[in-house]
Parts: sequence; C-alpha cells; structure tokens
Amino acid sequence: MIDTIGKDIHQVSKEIFQALVKQGEPCMFGEECVYGNSRGQHCAVGFLLPENNQKLMDFEGSLKALINAPEIRSLGPNQEFIKKHFEVLNALQWIHDNELKMTRLEYKTHLSNTFNISNTYIDQWVEMGD
Repeated sequence: MIDTIGKDIHQVSKEIFQALVKQGEPCMFGEECVYGNSRGQHCAVGFLLPENNQKLMDFEGSLKALINAPEIRSLGPNQEFIKKHFEVLNALQWIHDNELKMTRLEYKTHLSNTFNISNTYIDQWVEMGD
C-alpha cells in the first residue's frame, strides 16, 4: 500500500503509475477490473487501499461506488486522501481501466489540462495500451 502521509497528489500519482508500469498490466479478475487480485496486482486506487481488506480488494465498482458502499466502512489509513483527491484519482482510474492507447491518451490529456498532473510513468502506462 502506498502511504499518502505528507505527500501531495503529484507525488502519489507518480508512485501509483510507477507501480502500474512495474506491474505491466491492468488488475483484472476474469473480465472485470478490481482494486486488487490474488496475483498481488492492483488498479490505480487499489495501491492506496490496505491489501488485507478483501472487501476492498474484491470490489468491482467505480471509485464513487466504492466510497459510498455501505458495506465498506473504511478505505483504510488513506481514506481522507482518497476523498480529498477523488476527482484526480477517478481520472487515474480511467487511465488504468482502458486498454486502448488512444483513450488512455485522451484521459492523460484531461488529467494534465484539468489537474496539472503529468509524469513519465503516466506516459509509459499510456504507451503500454493497444
């Protein structure tokens, strides 16, 4: 789990995409994107969640659904960071979730233009798309 204490969204987004590039592929369970799977993989926001919370790792909904899910009381120690930076993290999820390089590039441009978030790891992840 990436620790967000004392970090800003730029630092955390860099760490997330560095981990995704190292992972090399999206986090899937069958045909569904999940926050964490049995192979130790994570989606973008999944890297901010406690790995030992199976409900969080297995959750198959959007970030908005995750935050509002009544059966999930806590997102762990990074909960406030996730809620504070919801819109940016949601955009990071979009980049993670899409296979097509063209779609990833569109979301990367949105992330850069809207939130001033960019780094070489995001660029590398976009290039890994089909």
